[in-house]
Amino acid sequence: MTTAGMAARIARTFLQESVYHSISPAANLSNPTTVTGQTRSSTNIESRRGSWWQAAWLIAALAYAVPVTYFAYNRIIEVSRQARERLIVQYRLWELHPEYQGSPRAWTRFAARLLTDGQLMWRVRARYGELATEIELDYQRDLAIARGEVVAIALATWGAPVGALYLLGFLVARRRAVPHRPPAPPEKPADYDSRYRA
Repeated sequence: MTTAGMAARIARTFLQESVYHSISPAANLSNPTTVTGQTRSSTNIESRRGSWWQAAWLIAALAYAVPVTYFAYNRIIEVSRQARERLIVQYRLWELHPEYQGSPRAWTRFAARLLTDGQLMWRVRARYGELATEIELDYQRDLAIARGEVVAIALATWGAPVGALYLLGFLVARRRAVPHRPPAPPEKPADYDSRYRA
């Protein structure tokens, strides 16, 4: 290769290096600001989406809890009334009122609605004496079990759909989230050769 050709090649390589180094810093200075702004904007949008669906889920959960609580409360009242009826029938408490002229069934039905547990236990003590303590313990245990079953069913009825709804919303929000990738470094020119760097 002649001296003139060698000089021309060196000059061309030097010009390419000068152009590359003059453009690269400007791109590196501008890219972080742009990428940071885009990242913050995307993060704010995702945060708002997450807060909105969680707020909607909370409102739906509270709204669904109202009818569940209402029916559970009425069911507990009904279970307590049935327990008092069984107590009256099992220990024949209507016999403590010989002045009553109606049927035992009618007395049981009205007494279970009008009398409290304490009033019924007072009649049990008057009829059975020392055995009343054991009778009361058995009655309270059975009543607690019956009420606990009602509460457990109510919690399952409320918690299962609410939990499934939360899981669905979480999966949808996670699926829509866009992963952030760092910008790729600038590529070097194809004919760039480090052998000709000064």
